[in-house]
Formats: sequence, structure tokens, C-alpha cells
Amino acid sequence: MKKAAEKREASVPNSRSEIDYPLRKPVNTLAIVPKSERITVTARKIYNVMLHYAQRQGMAKERYQVRLGDIATGIDFNSNNTELIKQYFRQMATTGVEWQSPTTGEGARWSVSALIAHADLIQRDGELILEWSYAPNIKQELLDPQRFAKMSLQVQASLNTMASLVLYEICCRYADNPGGLTARQPWAWWRPVLTGSPDSPTSAYQEYKIFNRDVLKKAVKKVNEVSDLEIELVEHRVGRAVQDLQFRVSRKRPAPAHSEKAIEPVDLKTIGEAIKAGIPQERAEKHLLKYGAKALEQALKTMNERQSRANMEPVRSPDKYLTTLLQSGQFGDEKKSEQQPIAKVYDTKAERLKLIERYMAMKRNELNDMFQEMPETDQQEWISRFETEGLPASEVVRKAFRTKGIASPIVKPAFLRFLGNAVWEEGWEKPTDSDLVDLAIMSREEGANAATPSLPRKIV
Repeated sequence: MKKAAEKREASVPNSRSEIDYPLRKPVNTLAIVPKSERITVTARKIYNVMLHYAQRQGMAKERYQVRLGDIATGIDFNSNNTELIKQYFRQMATTGVEWQSPTTGEGARWSVSALIAHADLIQRDGELILEWSYAPNIKQELLDPQRFAKMSLQVQASLNTMASLVLYEICCRYADNPGGLTARQPWAWWRPVLTGSPDSPTSAYQEYKIFNRDVLKKAVKKVNEVSDLEIELVEHRVGRAVQDLQFRVSRKRPAPAHSEKAIEPVDLKTIGEAIKAGIPQERAEKHLLKYGAKALEQALKTMNERQSRANMEPVRSPDKYLTTLLQSGQFGDEKKSEQQPIAKVYDTKAERLKLIERYMAMKRNELNDMFQEMPETDQQEWISRFETEGLPASEVVRKAFRTKGIASPIVKPAFLRFLGNAVWEEGWEKPTDSDLVDLAIMSREEGANAATPSLPRKIV
């Protein structure tokens, strides 16, 4: 009995004592491109922790084991509440990816497979054990890489978006290179790599301006804030259009001190609480990435308190209610109530309404320009999507669509609203006070310039 117990214990290393030595991530895994479903940032973090343990257990093993509580925390895994973590393992086992290095020609081979070959949850001695394996065509490259990027799982834990996590991983590869530059790639190459989503003509970031604003700038800022790297976006243009991107990378001097400590599991507490409150897992992930853990936790607490009041009707749509709370800006580190009040430069309600209408007109023009710049095939795909998903039920609008398409004056606004909802974040059609102030100032400057008489020409 004693020998059997020792054998079981030996099969699951005492991972709590493992020190957070840098993860050696093979170059071919830095710029993986999903071919079917989206890879979430939480799944990628869990995958990195699993890879770290597998590297330490060695190439000789066919299957790798670790206590589930050492991979992810925040959930009582001794109960039946394992569906949340199972979703991430399903994602890893079923999502096909292409493995490639960010430097063209650097990897020894091209491969396609799932992130893991299998995963089992095994109940043993009162605790859950995770067992997994890798596909034969990528196993050696994963566990004994010849070319790899060293990265800290402690830094990984602080990166809360897919783009910042992937950008950090890629830039670690080039941080100590003499030139300090990542590989130069077309900007569209970076799109699926940084977002973790399969690329398609209908993806949200088909326009570089939007991709730069919503993905690149935020990722660069986050990596610079929490890691020992300093990175800078380098754009390569042909005329006025951005064609290629790369990043300038250097290590901060002096480097931030990261004390050695045990490898930390990925914290799933906040997502677990959201699911418990009736929020779908995918939506919980999006809220976590957009607003941060602190804001989501506080908003969930407020919603749960509201739900517990016996004298009030129950919340019929938890996700919509939670979204409204988060959009209010009252939660997290930067609460609206703590911000400096914005000085209004418009005087009446009528002026405010005019500014809102002008703001919406600018947004519609921006959407229209975006649509006109698309290839004809993409335009037709968006029109087809609008017809099946967004065309209003009104017979007048439908008749106009059948006769004139989106060129109809009563159809065009509905189409642009549909396009905006698809490619931009929630709330794009609701200008903030700051937006209105900027617009009011711009309007006054334009008016002043128009009113300024031109200087008389000097007669020679």
C-alpha cells in the first residue's frame, strides 16, 4: 500500500514547490493562428502554465499530470463545478491552429494541430488531477525547443487581454537581439495573431485605423506598464497607407525586480462568479477583458445585492443589467465620480442635442467610408448579413431594400447602424461628455476660422 501511494504521488509532482523559472516558449508557438474558433486569453494563460509543467516533467513522458488546483484557482474543484475549466480544455483540444514563428523562415517546419491532443480529469485521493498530452508532430518542439522566447508567468498573470499577452510573448523573443526589432510583417498578418480570432472579411478590424486604436495601442501600453520590456510600434507606409508593422523592443534599465516564487495558477474566481450569476462564459470573458477584474467584481456584487432584495422584481436579463452597470463607469480603479468634472462648452439642451446629432453624422460618415473602401466581395457579404440579421421588420423598409438596396435613404441608416454594432464596441453610438466637449470646441474653432476675414491682397 505504501509503495502504491508513493507511486501515485510520484506521478504528480509537488508543483507548489516549483519556482517560476522563465517559460521557454518555442518560436513556432508565438504567432499561432486559429483556424476555426477563437482562442480566449484565459485559455492561452492556462495553456502556458500547462506547458511550463510539461517542460519540467520532460520529453520522456507520453502524458503529463498536475493537480488541477495548480493550473487554475478560484473554483472549488472538489465539487461538481468543473464545467468552467472543462470549456478551456475543450477549446485547446478542438481548436486547430497553424504553428508559425513571427520571423518568416525561422521555424524548422510548418505544423497544424490542436493545442493539446487530449485532456482527462481524474479523481484521485480526494482531489482532481489534470492529465494531458501533445500531438506527436509538435511535442518535441514544445518540450525541448531549440529556439525559444523566455518569458515570466508572473508577468503573464498581469496581462488581461489577448493582444497584450501575445505581444509580450513575441517581443520576449527579440528583446535581447542586437537590432531590437521584431520581424516585419504586413499589418493584416498581425490581426489574427494578436486577437486570437480566425481572420475573415467580416472581422471587426478590417480597417487599420480601428485595429491600431482598439488593439495595438492598448496592447503596447499594457505591456509597457507591467513587464520588463519597453516596446514601440513601428509603421511602414507606402504613400499614406500603412503596409507593414514591427515593434522596437528593449529591456528596461534597471529591470523591475520579480522575486522568485511558486508558479501561480490562473485565477478563475471572477469568471466563475459571473457564470454563477447567470452570465454566459463567453460574455464573462469579454467583460473581464474590457473592464478588468476589479470593476467586474464590484458590478457583480452590486447586481447580486439587487437580486437579493425581496421587495424588488428579479433581474430578468443578468447580462444586460451587468453591462449597464459596467458602462456606467462607477466601478474599478477609475470611477467617473472620482474623475475631474469636464467643463461643458455648450450651454443648452438644444445645443447638446445638436452636438449628438453631429457626432452621429460623423460616425455614419466614418462607417460609410469604411464600407466603401472594402473590396466588392466583402461589401456583398456585409449586405447579405444585414439582410438576414439586421434588416428591420417594417415592410416599408424591406420594400425599399428590395428595390434600391442599401442606397435607399431609409435603409442606409439601418445598415450603417448594423455595421457599427458589428465592428465597433458596445456604446459606440453614445458619445461621452468628453466627446461632446471635443466636438463643441472643434465646432467653435471652425466657426471662428470661417468668421475671420481673409487678409487683403497686396497690390504690387
